[in-house]
Amino acid sequence: MLAAGAGFVWATLYPFLARQAPVPAETLVVEGWVSDDLLVQAAGWAESNGVKKIVATGGPIEIGSFLAEWKTYAEMTRARMEALGLGAKFELAAVPAEKVRRGRTRESARALKAAGAAAGAFNVASEGPHARRSWRAFRDEFAGQAEVGSVALTPVAYGGEDWWTCSEGVRAVISEAIAYAYDVLPGGGGE
Repeated sequence: MLAAGAGFVWATLYPFLARQAPVPAETLVVEGWVSDDLLVQAAGWAESNGVKKIVATGGPIEIGSFLAEWKTYAEMTRARMEALGLGAKFELAAVPAEKVRRGRTRESARALKAAGAAAGAFNVASEGPHARRSWRAFRDEFAGQAEVGSVALTPVAYGGEDWWTCSEGVRAVISEAIAYAYDVLPGGGGE
């Protein structure tokens, strides 16, 4: 019985965390820290789903910022989208967030709300198992003002069916599961 319960949790953990539940919307919000491969994946999803505007979010670049012309993940990712030629297909925007010690995703959601760059309905694209926490942060910030969906981008190193077969997958899924539990506990961090 215990083994069956553990097996069920193991089999459903990734799909739970990698929340794939988009809503009909013309705006896609992409977390600026996603890899180039995931950015291309998000662009492909946008092309297939009637998106007209892509907004990059994110706070200050933490490594090598003094070497880059962009100071935030949002600005850098907007430039990455331009380099991919997405400016000819979509309206592109960058909404930088302030530097915070914790709750970076929630701070990106606050910045997006303050900028008025997404209204009515939008989807948030994030890396696989991080998608549920990202969706929760944006959904909470836009409660009653916008319908928020989620797009879980498939990591390159692993997928939902084989995440336990590589160290990157195990680290990502286990750490996201712990972070999610912390996030939903009373007084938790609130990504």
